[in-house]
Amino acid sequence: MRMTMRKWRSPFLLGLLATYSCLLLSVSTAKALHSRKDSNRVKVFGLGPGRSGTESLQIALVRLGFGPSYHMKEILFEEAGLSTIGDIRVWHQLALQNGKGQALEDLKTMLDPWASGGDLPLSAFPKELLKLYPDAKFILTVRSPKKWYRSISNTICNIAGRENWYMSTVRQLPFFPFNRFKIQKPMINEVTRYAFDGNDFHYMCDPNNAEATLKWYEDWNAKIKRIVPKRQLLIFETGKDSYEELASFLKVPIPEEPYPRSNSTRNMKFILLAMRTVAFVSIALAVFLVTLLFVGFRRLIIGRKDNTKVD
Repeated sequence: MRMTMRKWRSPFLLGLLATYSCLLLSVSTAKALHSRKDSNRVKVFGLGPGRSGTESLQIALVRLGFGPSYHMKEILFEEAGLSTIGDIRVWHQLALQNGKGQALEDLKTMLDPWASGGDLPLSAFPKELLKLYPDAKFILTVRSPKKWYRSISNTICNIAGRENWYMSTVRQLPFFPFNRFKIQKPMINEVTRYAFDGNDFHYMCDPNNAEATLKWYEDWNAKIKRIVPKRQLLIFETGKDSYEELASFLKVPIPEEPYPRSNSTRNMKFILLAMRTVAFVSIALAVFLVTLLFVGFRRLIIGRKDNTKVD
């Protein structure tokens, strides 16, 4: 009986092992093919600056099959689940090295896992992106210059372009994601200097420089049109154009749903309110802990004095 069982088990186990091996081989082959397909896939990059419709574009690109999509919020919050822990350093170095050197090689390694991307700091490097990905497609999101300037003034200028008590507090918090805001600010200033004729983000957000910033915005759009070949560039009017223009340009089916409208000024103001709340709670908690330590230390001293009198 035992001999019969052993004879039965041997071919069964061998067959099971062979099946498992084939399964592993199939999975690894599929992964390799998928990886090769992803690496050969045409990249899509948005070249409009922040507040020109970059987050709506990111959502739309993912919906059209060009995800994951890179964006400033990925640098800060990693919403797509991909690690961006060293990205701020790469962007900072790329600006310092004028888009050349080791940082350019690091940029290629950093962007390879992403199918698309946009928003600052990525949009500040059109020449570098074209050099790394010569077959890529580019989308320039445009809107009224005055509306764009009003939008940045009310939103992102309060995060990285102007000094205020709540962001100064948030930057001191030593844990994710708030610790990234501390190194984000100097990076954005350096990247803006690179793209904005030596002027940083503080300069752009200063109301006294509004006319110069508006002129830069118009010049930037004109610059993109000169740099990127026409066949690879789509001029996308935020608030007017939709999936029809975008999908036609990317040669993919048009979704039967409205084009996303995300990251509005109202939403950004809610984020700013959240930052104020975090800063206020952090300060209140710090004051409470200091008070608690002071009271505890005072009681300890008084207790020792009482014990000395009793002795």
